[in-house]
Amino acid sequence: MKTKINILWASMSGTAENVAQQLEKKAIEGDFDVNISELNDVSMNDLSEMKNVAIITSTTGVGDLPTNGEDFWLDLEKCSKDFSNLNYSVCALGDRSHEIFCGAGNKVNKKLMELGAKQIIEIQECDGSDEGSNEWGNDFLKKVA
Repeated sequence: MKTKINILWASMSGTAENVAQQLEKKAIEGDFDVNISELNDVSMNDLSEMKNVAIITSTTGVGDLPTNGEDFWLDLEKCSKDFSNLNYSVCALGDRSHEIFCGAGNKVNKKLMELGAKQIIEIQECDGSDEGSNEWGNDFLKKVA
């Protein structure tokens, strides 16, 4: 049976979406069962039923998630579910010239840890581009295989 993974993303300029699509392509080539979704399309009930999750988000404003991830974050922030069955990692896109570097990805990562989710590889922080996201994606797929 194929290993199922969920790739969840939120993007302002399209870079995080591109990273998600690249990971999806690699996962399909690696014979994974892949589901890719915009973060706002994922409820906390949906998330609680997932096993392997890659989250890719850019940061906007002062450490905020993009518009297509805002609703997800508002739900996650007030969530108290047990996510101990969830294996995940976050790829955070940001820019060191801003006050809060990779704030969106870091706050999602921190909250998932608080809810008992298992971080299977360290958060990847990308500065000003998607540099490092390719290696992160490869590591994620190796870990869940």
